Amino acid sequence: MKTLAQKQSAAKLLTEEFWSTNEILNQPVKIEHSFNIIDKNGNYKILVNAPGFKKADFKVRVENGILNIQAYTSGKKEEIKKNYVRKEFLISSLARSFRLPEGIDVSNIKAHYRNGRLYIKMGKANTVKQMNKKVKVQ
Repeated sequence: MKTLAQKQSAAKLLTEEFWSTNEILNQPVKIEHSFNIIDKNGNYKILVNAPGFKKADFKVRVENGILNIQAYTSGKKEEIKKNYVRKEFLISSLARSFRLPEGIDVSNIKAHYRNGRLYIKMGKANTVKQMNKKVKVQ
């Protein structure tokens, strides 16, 4: 059986750790989204690991030969309980731009989002046309 001093010490440790202002503990969580580019069968494929988004959160555009990928989401997790002392809110975003190599068929770029991953497929063209395009994420 624990002594009173041991119980008080444990309680003090728990409350001090819980309410700590330690800079390391209070840093927001930063998620790094990985981008993988594959050159296969006459196509470039970009795979973006981006869990927690919906397809409507993404904006994929080609402007002046640059592929821009952006996403933003926010939300909160609410549980109905008494005497909350802390609530967490979610804000997540990603942004990345790539200069497209010559010979990309910009008119035929396709994107879809499934199971936390954004897939972008770009075919190589024989002729080079500079154009801008907004790509709808399926």
